[in-house]
Formats: sequence, C-alpha cells, structure tokens
Amino acid sequence: MRIPTFKTFVRRSCAAAAFALLGLAGPLLAADWPTRPVTIVVPAGAGGGSDGTARILAKYLKEELGQQFNVINLGQGGGVVGIQRIVSARPDGYTLGVLFNYAHYKEMGQADFTLDDFTPIGQYNFDPAGFQVRDDSPFTSIDQALDAIKADPSKYTIACAGGCGGSWPVAVATLLDRWGVEMTKVRMIPGQGAAAAMQDLAAGGVDFVPCSLPEADALLKTGKVRSLAVFGQERLPTFDSVPSLKEQTGLDLELGSFRGLVAPAGVPDELRAKLQAALEKVYQNPAWQEEMQARGFGLQWRDANAFTRYLQQHTQDVQALFAKMNLE
Repeated sequence: MRIPTFKTFVRRSCAAAAFALLGLAGPLLAADWPTRPVTIVVPAGAGGGSDGTARILAKYLKEELGQQFNVINLGQGGGVVGIQRIVSARPDGYTLGVLFNYAHYKEMGQADFTLDDFTPIGQYNFDPAGFQVRDDSPFTSIDQALDAIKADPSKYTIACAGGCGGSWPVAVATLLDRWGVEMTKVRMIPGQGAAAAMQDLAAGGVDFVPCSLPEADALLKTGKVRSLAVFGQERLPTFDSVPSLKEQTGLDLELGSFRGLVAPAGVPDELRAKLQAALEKVYQNPAWQEEMQARGFGLQWRDANAFTRYLQQHTQDVQALFAKMNLE
C-alpha cells in the first residue's frame, strides 16, 4: 500500500475541513442572505421580454428581501454569454439569472451547459406563441394553415424571428411535427428578431411569423397582419379576439417561451428554499401580477422541484425535435 506524503495528507485534511465548514455554513448563509446587493443576469438585450420581467421581478424582490437586486444584460452570442456567466458564478445566492428556453444551444453546438449546471428556483412566466399572417393571406384559421403546410411544406417560408433554435420556431416546429408535417421539407428562415420578422411579413417577404402577441401588437393594430392563433389552451385577456390553439384544433398543447429564476449549481438547500419562498411571495403579490399583465406578460408558477421536472422535459422535447428540423 502506498503511504501518502505529509503534503498530500495535509491537502486532503484541509479539503475535508473545507467541505465540513461549507456544510455548517449553509444554514448560516441562508439565515443571513442577502447582506449585500444581488445580481440578476439576463441573457438577452435590454427592452425584450426577459429583460422586462427581470426588472419587474427585481423591484419586488428588493421590497421582499430588503436588498438591491441589480439587473445586467448579457445578450451576446444569442444569450450564451449571459448563461455562461450564471453557471460559472459562485453558488452563494448573489448571482442569479433568468433562464428561458435554453436546450437548443447544446443541440446547435453553441454551448455545452446542461440542466445540471443550474439550481432552479422557480418559474414565474410563460408567454404562448402566436402565429401571424399578412392581412391578405388566404388562411383564416390555424388548421387551414397547418393543412396547407402539410400538403406542400416547401412552398411556404416561416420566419424564425431570430435564430431558428429559439423558443418561437421550436414552438411552431413542435406543432407542425404533431400535425404530421414532414419536417425536413419545412423552410424556416433565421432573422434579426421578432420586430424585423413582422416587418418582413407585412412586406411579403415571408408567409408566417411565430412570436408572442405583444411582439406582434404594433402591426396587428395597423391591420397589416393578422394572428391566426395563440398556442395555448385559452385566449389571452389582452388579445381576446385571437382564438386559442385548443379551441381551433383540439390539441392540448402549450407552446411558447418560459422564464424562471435560477442560480448556479451547488446552492445549499436552505438558501434555495429561501430563494423559492421569496420568489413565490412576489408571484402571489397582486401588485406584481397586475404589473406583469399590464405589460402583456403571462403568469405561470412552478416551484423549484416542478420547474426542474419541466426543464428536464423541455430538454428531452428539444432533443427529439431537432433531428427533424431543416434549419437554414
């Protein structure tokens, strides 16, 4: 048997002591946290939905916990830079992040982070996709459009409203796959975001644009475009003239963009519980809900365990779908 050197013995003893101290420090950290400002990383630029929900959330977390919550935007690389910042931070509760539909990054070779790199705290938002057409489109219902795409998938162009691995194109691709469309023939075109895609739709450059109804609202109001459906089980209160996917097709699907609060992997259980409790109090606050809905943001709550299961299912769904998508 090899006898360890004195140096090795000391190193191992120090490591064991450090782990023991970390275990003892967990409850103390949870009891005291936060004692200084907290950073919320948004892996997207300023002015979008992720940024908007994060800033509303930060205001109410400050009221709940008595410390400043500062939002920083890191949207470079389509969000990769921001998510990497979250997963590489110390798991001490002072760096949190907004996580949205993320599984496509690994499938597209853009990053290698997985669910194991996060500590899910809770989901607070879901915005269903809408499916928009020009005002002169022959389609008046979502099932008509789906049948036409199924009959001749390569005839139509679908704008991705950004990269074709994001939440809106994955939402419509999931629907097309469920409808029996041959996905290898579907033409999905990347772009420069929802606003640019909607302008392209109005100008006749593409046939369909999947994005949230708040993002489409400006052109919907002009009458230059129409929304055939919102991809959920019910109509949205602020867009009650747009029928839901379920009422038109009977499909019990909810497709769109989720947002939740996460921390780096390794956050102690006691601190995670305190974070979840604070987030849930904010979510249940009528003033927070009113402010979110006034901005057109949907409400959806999942606690840490339910959010973790949801993220696991999201990853599996994206992995299964990507092999069928023809991305240009």
